[in-house]
Amino acid sequence: MFIDPFLVEVKIKLLGKEELASALLAAWRPLIAAEQLTPKRLSEALEYWRVLLPLSQRMKELEAAQFPEEKTLSVSELIKLKFLSERAFNEEVRKLQEELAEASEGGPVDYWKFVMRETYEETLLRAYALSFIISNGYANLIINPVEETILIEMAGKQVQRKGGKSVPISINYEKWMAMRNLKNRTEGIKNE
Repeated sequence: MFIDPFLVEVKIKLLGKEELASALLAAWRPLIAAEQLTPKRLSEALEYWRVLLPLSQRMKELEAAQFPEEKTLSVSELIKLKFLSERAFNEEVRKLQEELAEASEGGPVDYWKFVMRETYEETLLRAYALSFIISNGYANLIINPVEETILIEMAGKQVQRKGGKSVPISINYEKWMAMRNLKNRTEGIKNE
């Protein structure tokens, strides 16, 4: 995952001394304690670093390894694979667009609250259909990198995107599970 160094710098500058110290203590994982140092362990450590290949050589070996390539499928490819019918997809997009229009009448809505559903598959389908709506200029993303929030709102009318930018929003299964659990805990607290 890539995090813009400028955003990290801004966040660090915004933290107070106590918050910065707490973050350091929460993230600090000492690798060794003084009582664990023995002449034998120091000798093993020295030998490890002596035989370790240079980083440039290790990177060449990593580049040579064959990894399965991730691929993004277009709607037409999904239809060809019979994973999705064009009519069903267009109907799903239309329904989602109506739902977004209704949900955002009072202003922008949280992206994650809008796409999250009880199953991972439903969440992915909603996110994919929403990306289609946004790409076609019917809705806008409002991203605040400092607060790490993503909001969506309907565009007043269809916007022709010229030289627009692509914003990848990753939804892997682990992230979905964590967000679903957080949502369930939050709803459980509200119901109490």
